[in-house]
Amino acid sequence: MRSLAEVIAVKPGEITVSCQQQTSCGSCASRDNCGTGIVSKALPGRQHQLKIATDKPVKVGDVVEIGLSERSMLHSATLVYVLPLLCLVLGTALGQWWFVTLAGGEELGVILTALVSAALGLGLARRLAMRVEGTSAYKPHLIRVLGSPVSAALAINGASKDSG
Repeated sequence: MRSLAEVIAVKPGEITVSCQQQTSCGSCASRDNCGTGIVSKALPGRQHQLKIATDKPVKVGDVVEIGLSERSMLHSATLVYVLPLLCLVLGTALGQWWFVTLAGGEELGVILTALVSAALGLGLARRLAMRVEGTSAYKPHLIRVLGSPVSAALAINGASKDSG
C-alpha cells in the first residue's frame, strides 16, 4: 500500500509527514448515487501525521511516497476484523449448545454469550495489535522523495496549444 504525503518536520534520522485518509469512493462509478460517496465528498478526510525513520535528504514541504507492506496490512485486517468475528461466532455456538441444548433455556443466554465473546475477541485483538505495533514490519517507510509540489500558478497546460 502506497500513499503520498507532505513532509511537515525534519529531524536527524526522522521525518514527520502528513497525509490525508483516502477512501475508495474516489474511483467508484456509483459515488454520486451512494450515501457513503456523498458523505465522503461533503466531509474532508482525516489528516494523519506519521514519524518515519530515514537517512534520505528531505526538506519541509517536500512530497514523498510512503508505503506499508501488503503482508502487514493483511495481518492487521485479519487481527482487527476476523478475530472478533470468529469469537462472536464461536461464542454464539457455545451459547446455543450451553443454554438451549443442555439447559433448555431461552435465546437471551445465547445473545449474552455471543456479545461477551465478541468483546473478549476485541480485547484480544487490541492486546495483540499493541504487541506488534512496535515491529518494523508494521511501520510505514519512505519509498522515494518526489520533491517540492508544483505551484498551480506555474503549471502549463500544453494540451490547449497542441490540440488542433
